[in-house]
Amino acid sequence: MVQNWIPIKRALISTSDKSGLKEVATELHRRGTEIISSGGTGKYLESQGIPFVPIEKITGNPEAFQGRMKTLSFQVASALLFRRDSEEDRKQAQELGIEPIDLVLCNLYPFDQVVRKKGTEEELIENIDIGGPTMIRAAAKNFASVCVCTHPSQYTLLITLLQAHQGAIDLETRKQLAKEAFRLTASYDALIASQLECLWGEELPSIHLSPLHARILRYGENPHQKGWVVENPIYQGLASVIPLQGKALSYNNFLDADIALRCTRELLRLKQTAFPYAVSVIKHLNPCGSALSNHPLKALELAWNGDPISAFGSILGFGFEVDVECAKWLHERFVEIVLAPSFTPEAKEVFSHKKNLRLIEISLHQDFPEWVVRSISGGWVVQTPDIGTDTDFQLKTIHPFPQEHQSLAQFGIIVGKYLRSNAILLVQETSEGMCVLGAGMGNPNRLISLKQAIEKAKENGIQSLAKAVLISDAFFPFPDNIKIADQAGIRFIVQPGGSVKDSEIIQACNESGISMVFTGRRHFIH
Repeated sequence: MVQNWIPIKRALISTSDKSGLKEVATELHRRGTEIISSGGTGKYLESQGIPFVPIEKITGNPEAFQGRMKTLSFQVASALLFRRDSEEDRKQAQELGIEPIDLVLCNLYPFDQVVRKKGTEEELIENIDIGGPTMIRAAAKNFASVCVCTHPSQYTLLITLLQAHQGAIDLETRKQLAKEAFRLTASYDALIASQLECLWGEELPSIHLSPLHARILRYGENPHQKGWVVENPIYQGLASVIPLQGKALSYNNFLDADIALRCTRELLRLKQTAFPYAVSVIKHLNPCGSALSNHPLKALELAWNGDPISAFGSILGFGFEVDVECAKWLHERFVEIVLAPSFTPEAKEVFSHKKNLRLIEISLHQDFPEWVVRSISGGWVVQTPDIGTDTDFQLKTIHPFPQEHQSLAQFGIIVGKYLRSNAILLVQETSEGMCVLGAGMGNPNRLISLKQAIEKAKENGIQSLAKAVLISDAFFPFPDNIKIADQAGIRFIVQPGGSVKDSEIIQACNESGISMVFTGRRHFIH
């Protein structure tokens, strides 16, 4: 049985960064913890008057090869790895003379600092830590019985717990520190691989990702740029897909297909029993058309009609098996990719005559937690994905927002949050389904997007917007948006709210006979 609290009786300390080490080592010594150390760390402890056991007394071997061999040994690894809750492990440890180590304080050779200083190849190689990652991984793996600290910033927590709990560390803290330890060793190895790729001319991007899962693309966003796709080693998704027909996917194909997959997947989550068939039409990372319908072909037609001009050369995401009827409908229309959970044999036969068309079969029901990562100068910005359906519709006007429009609003919010900001979307429901009437996106102000959405609806032959719902991905900063919506005949607006001028905007809606609800959730996508 795993112990919640474990007493720290024996600790192994081997650090390159000595920040905060005096304080934590002093606290351990004060509590009677036996400290094992090696090399430069041992000399530092000695200079601070903190007693320690040299590592060679544990391993039975001296340091060798100018310090390359110190902690790597059967004795140290066994002291970290054997399971304290296993009678067989405890018995074997006793027979082998292995005493448990309860705590590891270790940070790694400063490979990153050598990179920043533009060190030589020899300096880089000598700063690849071997024993450190081994000890850290062993301790983290056996978090049930061992605590591992890998950065001076963790020492304050360690000291606080030791003082508050008679020299013991709890299980949750050990788990958290183990996670941070594995993150450290993963990023450390990735940095080494990345730097050696640059140093030795490997044709791979200089990013901290495993080269084992990188595939070279024909080019990047533009022909003069290089491009790669890097597969997630944990699960297979779009990055791992090989098209059923047609040439390999390009950099831009992957980006557009990803939006098609995500948008269509979210539409299916609405579980619209009246309109179970979902189709998304993606062009340059924007849904230029999207629909839910009661018939497969009708869903395709409604989605395509959201912007028939932009649909030329687009990527289509289907939330259902593509049949021969849909395939024949697309036969005379140029699209880059058709993505769906499956295709009927008859549909594949029709598509086979379009040699350049890529068909992608992929499940739309798999859902794995993923980070959204974008590079910036010197690093990355990382966030969780914007998923989930808005359900909190707060009526802000004297004019009611019909209950039957809420499902339509949810449809519009899902499609709208995949439009580049500032985004305005017009959607409508008929007996045939829900669809996009027009959209404006990617503009520096919301007025332009609103005018574009209205103009697009007119181009699509929409005579009246009285039954349409306007979706805004963020709040309206001024009432001028309401005036334009009113002039276009729009009577229903959904927006997050949160502007300092919300009261003026609400008043403008009341005066114009417009119903408006706030969702309280913004959906920017830059």
